[in-house]
Amino acid sequence: MHEPRLKTVLGVGYALSPTGADHCHNVHDSGFVKNGPSYEALGVGGGPIPAADLSDRKVRILAAQLPHRHFGNCVCLCNFVGWGYDKTVELVRATTGWNTTLQEVSTVGERAMTLARIFNLREGFTAADDKLPKRIHEAFVTGPLAGVSITPEQLDEAKRTYYEMMGWDGETGVPLRGKMKQLDLEWALDLLQDK
Repeated sequence: MHEPRLKTVLGVGYALSPTGADHCHNVHDSGFVKNGPSYEALGVGGGPIPAADLSDRKVRILAAQLPHRHFGNCVCLCNFVGWGYDKTVELVRATTGWNTTLQEVSTVGERAMTLARIFNLREGFTAADDKLPKRIHEAFVTGPLAGVSITPEQLDEAKRTYYEMMGWDGETGVPLRGKMKQLDLEWALDLLQDK
């Protein structure tokens, strides 16, 4: 059901998850095969994309959607409700009284993701740990996914693209000072000084 050799950007999300491979704060490629949900609100455009595609556009969707998934985790929002991004913003406004925006909601999720990244880096994890099990790089021999896999080179390129889209160093995955200033998290870089 959540096979990363078919759902390739889900596989990238597995490799990058700060808590280990997780399909909940991730992106499901099957949502892009047809017209699927609209990503216009996120500025990434809509339209069909094959599930096994691992283009920069797919990685851009991952980078745009993950902050919203992490925001949902921060506020304990169920993943199975059919609310779109606008409805989530309405719910936050209704329950808190804050006149928040989609961008502010996204920033909360991005801050959570970035702090999780800093925590993992402080604990000794590196970009080398953002990987998939070796068997995922091996294609099935028979069945509907015969010959389909994510090569290590494809994963490395997708990771590098994702890191850069997130404002992290493209090779190390360490959040850059400018991104940390933008998120008002520059203080957290001090946690990496001894590393």
